Amino acid sequence: MPQFSVTTRICLGKDTTKEASRHMKALALNKPIFIVDKNVQESKAFLRLVNDFEKEEIRVAGIEPVDASSEPTYEFVDMYADSLRKKTFVAIIAVGGGSVMDLAKGVGILLKNPGKAVEYRGMDKVKAQGIPVVCYPTTAGTGSEVTHTASFIDEASKTKLGINGRNVSSLFGVLMPELTFSCPREVTISSGLDAMLHAIEAASARTASAVTIMLGSHAFSLLYKNFRNVLREPDNYAAREGMLLGSYYAGVAMMNAGGGPASGISYPLGVHYKIPHGLAGGIFLPHIFEYNVSRGYSGYVEVYDHLPDSDASLKTADKSRDFVVKFRKFYNDIGAPKRLLGYGITKTDIGKLVNLTMEQRFDNLELNPLPFGRNELAHLLEKVI
Repeated sequence: MPQFSVTTRICLGKDTTKEASRHMKALALNKPIFIVDKNVQESKAFLRLVNDFEKEEIRVAGIEPVDASSEPTYEFVDMYADSLRKKTFVAIIAVGGGSVMDLAKGVGILLKNPGKAVEYRGMDKVKAQGIPVVCYPTTAGTGSEVTHTASFIDEASKTKLGINGRNVSSLFGVLMPELTFSCPREVTISSGLDAMLHAIEAASARTASAVTIMLGSHAFSLLYKNFRNVLREPDNYAAREGMLLGSYYAGVAMMNAGGGPASGISYPLGVHYKIPHGLAGGIFLPHIFEYNVSRGYSGYVEVYDHLPDSDASLKTADKSRDFVVKFRKFYNDIGAPKRLLGYGITKTDIGKLVNLTMEQRFDNLELNPLPFGRNELAHLLEKVI
């Protein structure tokens, strides 16, 4: 029987800092340390955030900048946790994209659980609650502020696997649109595609439920509706808020339904070729939509019906085809890459990537609504390499 869960409180709106500080003071978490993306730490929004916390009598114990230009490894989580053990604080406030939020969750776990981070790789291996983590996303992409996952790269095995399950989620997340105003265009595109990927796969996976279809459809529509606006007007509050909400809904849906082929192939692409996670999955979306629809799949119709430019007069098959057409136009409009150029990957690498995905992420391929195996994966990679 399908199940659904979400455990993380979310704060949203103009008074998010006051609401967050109220919750923190009620839990005696009034001496936190910040782990912040170094590219954000000098932004007006972040400086105002720190100042607002201090006005609310949250005594900031320190600000720890982190380089989030690449995805963190398990070894880095160990090192970062060790560097914080002698500092005095009772909570972690993570301000950044998925890498920073995952790092904070991993560090929080290690400060209350023995051993190395890699020992907790898998499901429900974290036995004790870690240091409480509060997440402020600066990108609308991963949904890490709500998921019970923290993903890291294992350099020894060249795989990317997560610490998942109980005691991994953040205490609560705060959606503050101003923190995303300074997000670079390329990161906005990559992270936004990541959120769209979570939304559509949660709505179309074989494990999808009525709830994940509803959430995924609404998330995809919010992202589709606001994406062009944030690229034209980076400080458009309403559009940034819409993107954050879409990313949040998509994260909740994906956590409960799982991801499909595009999610699967993104892992070896990220580990072996350092391709940004959102791009490594999002670049395949137009091709996967076309593959499924051309073979008679009609499950995108509910997503299509939520789009602001959908045509309710069309029949189901025509809606499916129009969904593919509209997404291709959308993809072109946002200027998303169509080829994986500049990452040192060539057509000779396709066999290697197919093997890695089949070995490491086969479950993702199984979640596609139509059969999707080795040959389909190779053809998909040929489209973008």
